Parts: sequence; C-alpha cells; structure tokens
Amino acid sequence: MAATGSRFTPRRIRRGLSRRAATAYARVQDAVERRTQPERWPNHLLFVAGMPKSGTTWLAELLEGVPHYRSRPFSDPDGCVLRHDICDAVFESLPGDLYSVVKLHTRATPENLAVLDHFGLPAVVMHRDLRDQAVSRYFHVKVDPEHRHFELYNTASEAEGLRHAIEHSTGEYREWIEQWLPVLEAQPERFLEVRYEWLREDPAGQLTRALAFFGIDLPAPQIAEIVRAVAANTRFDLQASLRRNQTARAGVVGGWRQHFDDEHVRLFKERSGDLLVRLGYERDVNWTR
Repeated sequence: MAATGSRFTPRRIRRGLSRRAATAYARVQDAVERRTQPERWPNHLLFVAGMPKSGTTWLAELLEGVPHYRSRPFSDPDGCVLRHDICDAVFESLPGDLYSVVKLHTRATPENLAVLDHFGLPAVVMHRDLRDQAVSRYFHVKVDPEHRHFELYNTASEAEGLRHAIEHSTGEYREWIEQWLPVLEAQPERFLEVRYEWLREDPAGQLTRALAFFGIDLPAPQIAEIVRAVAANTRFDLQASLRRNQTARAGVVGGWRQHFDDEHVRLFKERSGDLLVRLGYERDVNWTR
C-alpha cells in the first residue's frame, strides 16, 4: 500500500509552495504521470458537487487515494465557480489523458446541468443537516479573514452571528438542496447522493459506494487503507486545518445542539423545519435541543 500512502505527499508539498512554483510542480507531476499511469479507470474525472460545509473536501481526499487520481488546478476565466456555477472552460482546462478529482459547490441549475451533460459527467452530490451546516459555516467564517462575513461574525455576539448563519443557510443553501433533490430522484444513474452524516458514520462504506458509482473496483483492504491515510492527515482544529488547505473543525453530527438557543430553534423551524422532516432528519416539527 505504499503507492496509496504516497498519494497524499504531493498535496502536502504544494501547501508550502508559491502559486507559480506549485503550478510548475503540477506540470512536472503531469508529465511523469503521462509516462507511468496505466489506462485503468473508466472515468478520467471524478466530480463532486457539494453544498459548502458538507464534507466535500473529505470525500475529495478519499477519492484522491485511488491510484493515479489527484486534484489539479483548473482555469475559470469567467469566475463561474465563485458563483457556484460551472463553465465549459473549467473542464476543458483539465488534462483529458490524466485522472482528476474536482469538487465544487455547483448548483443544479439548467445551465449547470447542461454543462455536465455536455461533458457526460456523472457526479456525487453532497449535503447535510442544515443546522450543523449553519454552525460549521459560522465557525469557519470567524477564522477566515477573506470571507465577506468575517468582520460581522467577529464583532457580533455568538448568538447574533449564529442567527445570521441560520438565515443564510436556510435561504441560499435550502435552495441549493431543493434544486438538487428532483435531479437526484430523476437521474440516479447520473447523480449519487451522499450525505455528510452517512460519510461520518461509515467512511469506508460511502467511499465504496462512490467508487462503484464511478466504475472503480478496489479491494476492501485498499479502501480501508485510503480511509486510514486520510484520517491520519486530518486534524479537527479549524485554524490548523485552514493552514493545511483543509476545513475540518469538529465533524460532530448533531453538534448544533451545543450552540443553538431557543430563539435559534424557533427561527430554524420557521424557515426550514419542513425541510428537515422531508429529508428524514426529524419526524415532525416539534423537535427541540
């Protein structure tokens, strides 16, 4: 399993390089891979479309554990990725003869789905309980000076900041989920649903599901080693994680209970209590902390 473990070395090396040096390093890697990689897997691109703070970085790192796959820089001249959209240029900029992993926060708009159709791309779609997502986003923003809500969350009280995070999550990200749900139901052969809670409970099982969906068959011991290697390289310390280009904070399912007060519960029920029931997170809207 030495080859699997070495998959994580380039990511760590790139974190210490300048942008220009990292690009040059990636090109050298690409040249080496073109000479050495076998034509083994049916999909050259493993695409993950996930709601922010839903575990996409974790799943992408697991997928990078498959021999010859890795995340690669791509071109986005129109800035569509920043809008949670996808453009032809993103996929056209990736080397078609190498194996790549791309994870984005792509919305299920007709235009974005048309791009995926054009390239014939299957996708794993990730989301999670919006209560945990709101809390995760709040703490992530508090330590990310580049985020537009950084100042707000560091000057407001935690209760006020979480209220804003709940309003944001039950607005923009409720819509994100509701756009994807009918697509997942209508096209299960093209789009695979993975929830953060499922990945947290059984990472090896969910990785096996995702690999089977992409037509990749790895033995169980190799999958277990990939999971172990990623876990060994993950720290549930948000500030340390951001320095390592990761986003892990606590990873607790149901951690919202430690941070919501009664007003947060009331607000969430008002804005998205029905969605929690539809998704099976609650039996009815009478839930409490």
